[in-house]
Amino acid sequence: MRSRKYLILIMFILAILAPQLLNFYQNYSKEHNSTENTPETKIVNNSIQQELIIPQKQLIKVPAPPDKPVSIPILMYHEVGNGPDCMWVSDKDFYEQMKYLHDNGYQTITLSQAVELLTGHYDTSHKVVLSFDDGYLTFYSHAWPVLKEFEQTATIFIISNLVGTPEYLTWQQIKFLDSNGIEIGGHTRTHPLLPTLTTLNSNVEIVQGKQDIEAQLGKSIETFCYPTGKYNSQVIQQVNGAGFVAGVTMVQRKASSTDQLLLLPRLGVYKDDPLERFIEVIK
Repeated sequence: MRSRKYLILIMFILAILAPQLLNFYQNYSKEHNSTENTPETKIVNNSIQQELIIPQKQLIKVPAPPDKPVSIPILMYHEVGNGPDCMWVSDKDFYEQMKYLHDNGYQTITLSQAVELLTGHYDTSHKVVLSFDDGYLTFYSHAWPVLKEFEQTATIFIISNLVGTPEYLTWQQIKFLDSNGIEIGGHTRTHPLLPTLTTLNSNVEIVQGKQDIEAQLGKSIETFCYPTGKYNSQVIQQVNGAGFVAGVTMVQRKASSTDQLLLLPRLGVYKDDPLERFIEVIK
C-alpha cells in the first residue's frame, strides 16, 4: 500500500516537471545540433560578409590652390588577362600596376568622385580613375580579385544588350560589383557609332541603355562612355538630356577642371605597356 502511494507521488511530480524538462531538452538540442551556431559555420558566414563588403577608402576633399586648374588621370582599360588586338593588359602587368598604386599611396576613385573633385576644385594629387569599357567578363574573373586585394575601385561602362552573353558580365555579377563599390556607367545598348545614327535611334541607344541598367540596379547612374569615343553635338545633347552628369572620350590626356564634364579625356592602358609608361601616365 505504501509503495503504491510512493508511485502515485512520483508520477504526480513528473507530471508537474514534464513541460520544463521538455523545454530544456529542445533548447539543448538546438544549441548542440544546429550547424548555424557551430564555430565552422560562423567562420563561413564571416568570410561571406567579408567577400560582400569591401572597405571603401574615404574620399578626402582638400581645397586646391585657386590659381591653377586641377587634373586627374582617367585610365581606359578594356580587358585583363586576354582580349583582341592591343586593347587588353596581361594579368602580370595589371597586378604590377595596381601594386604600384597601392605601394605609392595612390587612391583609385570612381568617375563620379573625380567629377566631385574637379568641379569643387579640390586637391587631386595621388588620385586615379580606373575605367573599363564594355563590361567584359574578364573584369570579374581577372581584374576584380586584384582590385579587391589592393582595396581599389573602378568604373565599368556597360553595353546593356550584351549583358549575359558569352564573354560579358551577367546582371548578377554587375549587381555584386555595384554592391562592392564599383561604379556602373552606361555605354549604350548595342555599342553603335552614335554620330552615324538617326536622331531617334541614337537617343534610343543612350536613353534605353541607361534605363536597362537602372532597372536592374534599382538606382540611377550618372556616367557615360561614348562607343569608340565618337560623338557630335547632337549626341552630347542627348547624353545630357538622358540625365548623365559626365561622359568620357578617347582623347589622350588627363582630365582637367577646365574640361566639359560630358567630354572628359582619358589615357589608354594597352597590351605590353611597360610599368614605366604607366607610372609616367599617372604622374
